[in-house]
Amino acid sequence: MREALWTAPGASMAHDLTHAPPECLADGGDREAIELGRALFRSPTVLGGPAARIGLSCASCHANGRANARFFLPELTDTIGAADVTSEWASDVRGDGVMNPRPIPDLVDVGARTTFGSNGVTSLRAFVHAVIVEEFQGAEPPPRALDGMLAYLRALRADACPAAGDAPASLAALAADVRRAHAAARASAGAGDDASAALALLAAQDAMARIVERLPARAFARARRDIEGLARDLGRMRTRADLAAALAEPGWRVRFDARIATLAPREDETYFNEVRLAAALR
Repeated sequence: MREALWTAPGASMAHDLTHAPPECLADGGDREAIELGRALFRSPTVLGGPAARIGLSCASCHANGRANARFFLPELTDTIGAADVTSEWASDVRGDGVMNPRPIPDLVDVGARTTFGSNGVTSLRAFVHAVIVEEFQGAEPPPRALDGMLAYLRALRADACPAAGDAPASLAALAADVRRAHAAARASAGAGDDASAALALLAAQDAMARIVERLPARAFARARRDIEGLARDLGRMRTRADLAAALAEPGWRVRFDARIATLAPREDETYFNEVRLAAALR
């Protein structure tokens, strides 16, 4: 499970890998833009270099847009819940050769702030762009994709936070991430932006990988193969010249929903189950 790479070891690890802070996503706004940004926020493809190769995304540090208090990746920090934004491991642009991590901030109400980051950048757009292309050496994002990420961040508001409690990891939640990313790809392709659509499809594929990671290999060999096959189908779809038409076809979504429906009754046998995951970690 890739998430274990950046989760602090210890007795609470199984709990940390099966729970996250709740998402505070407000209603309203440009929903197509917000959904695209939400998908890309969770996708390592947006970031570049070694961070992307190990599966790190914006959501790795900011789980559901909140602060990941258990984040601990030795290449980026020597302090739990903090990250070095000038790490030479992540970027030869910003790397300063010094381990100087800063506490990971909660992004709720970030849209209401006037300065961003330790250097006091006054534009959220400029700050997010710099995080992607400088801090992590990601590729230049398409304008629609960057607009979507900004729309998502601005939709994270304190008045939309649930009253209390964590958000448990679940098959239903990850399957919803896949569907929402797929829908965001469909909307982008329909608007003539195949580049943003392809990024959203990569986000859907990554969410599918996160499902597969939680399926014990021996007991769920067939389910893993089926989901991996569905992910490869999305990969082939990304290369089609008629991407909008391909995404408009209902067949892929029907097959995905059917596979998740057959898997759901066995969820307690997977690593969505904290007790089972704790046993596997031991």
